[in-house]
Amino acid sequence: MPDYIFRGEDPIAQPAFRILAYWPVALQDPVMSQGLVAIFDNFLQHHREALAYTVVADDKRPMEGHEASDAGFADMRDWLATADKEWPATARTFGPISEDTGQIVVPSFRVEQMADLSIMDISVPADPEQAVALANRVTEILQGMPTLYAVMGMGFFLPTSLEELSYVFPRGSVRYKTAIEFMAEGPRWCLRKDIGNTFWDEMPEETDGIPDIGWRTIVGAHYLPRLGQVAIDAEGVTVDQTGAMLIVTAGAAPIWGDVNMGEDVSAYRAVAEALAPARASVRPMLNGLFGAQVDDPDGTDRVEAWYERFEA
Repeated sequence: MPDYIFRGEDPIAQPAFRILAYWPVALQDPVMSQGLVAIFDNFLQHHREALAYTVVADDKRPMEGHEASDAGFADMRDWLATADKEWPATARTFGPISEDTGQIVVPSFRVEQMADLSIMDISVPADPEQAVALANRVTEILQGMPTLYAVMGMGFFLPTSLEELSYVFPRGSVRYKTAIEFMAEGPRWCLRKDIGNTFWDEMPEETDGIPDIGWRTIVGAHYLPRLGQVAIDAEGVTVDQTGAMLIVTAGAAPIWGDVNMGEDVSAYRAVAEALAPARASVRPMLNGLFGAQVDDPDGTDRVEAWYERFEA
């Protein structure tokens, strides 16, 4: 198991199994509400006893944390089920504050309505068997939602209270090749040219697209014309393609791709190669995937090395 990612002497990002999903529609869409309630119910079924706090905030409710309770979870579920939410709006629940780090720990569930994108960030303990069970159920639900992009795999969880430190990343993937290191808001800068604040007119030659691949990568219909019919001839890789989305899984269970342990990442490398036409250029990612790195030579080098880490 990897250690935390540190900033100086301070541990900031916890190793975890992560599920990130993105939709170009509002939470108030009934299909979104139905799907998110189903995902939340499944998350609670697996992790209820480890949760310590809840937050529900919108234009009528301030951003305040409350101790976890049955009433709090019921309120959160009702909020997710009610199709009347507008930006800014969020529902979150997470584990206790660690005595060692002074920060919240996983499990964590977060849904947020942004100005032009809805996002979900689930991070749970990095237990492969439990992670696969949760991932499979969430994948089933995502297939019935207008999913633009989703990625699942081992990675590092940075609490939202530390999100200004996203520029510290990527760090872990030098050793842990498969780690998901960007934070939930990051892909808004590269997913689609009509989403986010990237100045695409200043870089017309650059391409929008998905930021990365993981143990499981879900690519929505928006990107499928770039890919055509995908076939990946690599041991352990499964491909499920429909007219609505492409689901690619790199092996029976997620791994960290630990270089020091000699873990085989050939399945991930094959997935990265097959999905490359759907991936964004690295330049827009420098604007915000890991914070603003475009004017930082060290940050630019780290992001570019991360971007190319699966290339042979």
